[in-house]
Amino acid sequence: ILLQLKRTVEVVSVVDREEDGLESGKRSKNSRGRIKTLLDGALSAGKAARNEDIVPEIKQLKEYGSDGTPPKGVADVVAQAAIEKAVQPSVESCVARLTAMETADDITQLRQQVNEIASSLNQDSQNGSRLTKMANELLHQPTILLREGKLSRSEIEDV
Repeated sequence: ILLQLKRTVEVVSVVDREEDGLESGKRSKNSRGRIKTLLDGALSAGKAARNEDIVPEIKQLKEYGSDGTPPKGVADVVAQAAIEKAVQPSVESCVARLTAMETADDITQLRQQVNEIASSLNQDSQNGSRLTKMANELLHQPTILLREGKLSRSEIEDV
């Protein structure tokens, strides 16, 4: 299954490059970036769940070999450990990346609006640069909240 996921990610990447054009360096709005992010997250979770350094409980299964079936209790303990130590962190990371992808345009738009306001208030270059610096400092926290998905589009206007 992991090999199939890996091959699918490779195909999505190749198709993206072909459709978006290598020379542009930018992804189009129809990009498969979200699909690739999901597939990468699934691949990461699968690899982590098989890694003894991340899920040391896997070692309990070694005594049963590849053909043996461990007792249900042992299998349940190992499966729960894999979910908690490998799968859940991978899912959280993937969700964070997807949220960041969704909010990138909102962040850019917010920063542009604030910079336009700062420029319109600019009387001289020294005050203008101070005003822009202050505006960027004030935008720091809302930008973080946007990236984390804790600030909605409607709340952006209040900022």
